[in-house]
Amino acid sequence: MKSSTIGAGCEDLAKGEPATATAQQPEGAQPLPFPAAGEVAGAPTNRGLHNYAKGKSLELHKASKGLSKVDVKYLGIDTADFSIELSEDELSHIEPMLLGFVGQGELSAFDDQRFVVSLIKLPYRYKVAVADGVELYIPSKGHAYQGLKVSAGARVCLSSEDLEREACEVISWFMLGEPEQLARKLSLSRVDVCLDVLMTERAFQHISGLVARKSSLVVTRARSKEPFIDGDRYTGFAVGKDTIRLRVYDKGLKAGKDGTLPMWSEVYGGADVDAFVVPEGYVVARIEWQLRRGYLRELVTVDGSGKVRTLAEFKQAAPSVLEYLCNEWFKLSGPARGAKHERPMLPVWKAITAGFTGSSWTEVEVQVKRVLRHRVPGNVDKLLGMAAGCLASAAAVLGHRSGQGEAKSDAAVVAVLQGYVRRDLERWQAGRDRRFKQLAYPSKNTPVYCDIWTGQPMPIPVAVAPTAELAGTQLG
Repeated sequence: MKSSTIGAGCEDLAKGEPATATAQQPEGAQPLPFPAAGEVAGAPTNRGLHNYAKGKSLELHKASKGLSKVDVKYLGIDTADFSIELSEDELSHIEPMLLGFVGQGELSAFDDQRFVVSLIKLPYRYKVAVADGVELYIPSKGHAYQGLKVSAGARVCLSSEDLEREACEVISWFMLGEPEQLARKLSLSRVDVCLDVLMTERAFQHISGLVARKSSLVVTRARSKEPFIDGDRYTGFAVGKDTIRLRVYDKGLKAGKDGTLPMWSEVYGGADVDAFVVPEGYVVARIEWQLRRGYLRELVTVDGSGKVRTLAEFKQAAPSVLEYLCNEWFKLSGPARGAKHERPMLPVWKAITAGFTGSSWTEVEVQVKRVLRHRVPGNVDKLLGMAAGCLASAAAVLGHRSGQGEAKSDAAVVAVLQGYVRRDLERWQAGRDRRFKQLAYPSKNTPVYCDIWTGQPMPIPVAVAPTAELAGTQLG
């Protein structure tokens, strides 16, 4: 196996020669609780290309073929991140084990389970790269509030149908816990849904140029728009930067740089084709929705019975989520026309939307809606601390003014504060009454009549019905 991370002591891996060592316990530590063969959680090794690039792993993600403007090559999940809450006791239990593994290169508990542990920068401290591209990010002791982060790349998402279960089993192997207990604390914190389409170079440059020029044909709820330019050619663009981000880029160009072009060529070719070659004048464009924790927490079912917290729940809600993203959050629309000023989608974006929404992710689909949460800036703990400090200072000043040798009691200070708030409210109400109460503002249901010459309101006796002449001067 070639690990996705090559740490210290793994130089031979870069040459294609596995430098596998047996996991050693740190000095003075208790024996490492490695399970017996056959009980290892998670995938045993990185699967071969033929196991995840072809076959039934893509059946649920095949979109409709033969669209007029684009040809869909792949629809799936590119990245998925999960978070698990940790306690200080749990961190203190696994940190000695991790410290013993740092710097030893690729380790193997036994023949079919390998991993690499390395130190990284804050906010996390340890990175554990395990099979199939799953990476665990673990904080150090004293930073349990960060939680444990599980990151899975495209390699796992292509091959795994139950990613959360595999991730919980891998974590349980390190934490000596039950996978079922970890699954209850696991929540989805990021998911990237990608659509790879074959389109003409001209169409790709056209839609990228619309975003770069901030054209009126670009309709989006985001403010940030960033084009990607390489020389005299657009290589894509990005829209948004917070909880929702749309990235469109030349996948063939990027895959060639990071060395994954052979893998994706087999993915695009399908089960009957060994490799896919991009025709001249065409480009494989990736349209990728990057959804973060803030947006995922705002998704609730239409009936209000549940939320989206796991990858399985997201797959059930995927058609509804992608419908909103492609039709309301961002779209490319033509100019307004007709009596109702309708703006139809551009044909190329209409075809891309059909590629996203034309597939069935699961047998059971769930309709969800976005419920926006209004965030009020401010730190409550800091504000309460400031208020407590002010009250303590007020108690000292009040005690000094009253001639006492010590500060006023908490009850006395609170009573003074309540009196001040009451007097301040009365002053504000008195000022409001002086400004507005003297003006004659009738109720909305009372007709107002005015003199046609002076414009001043005319008193109308209640017992006398308004005449036709007066009715003609009614305001509003």
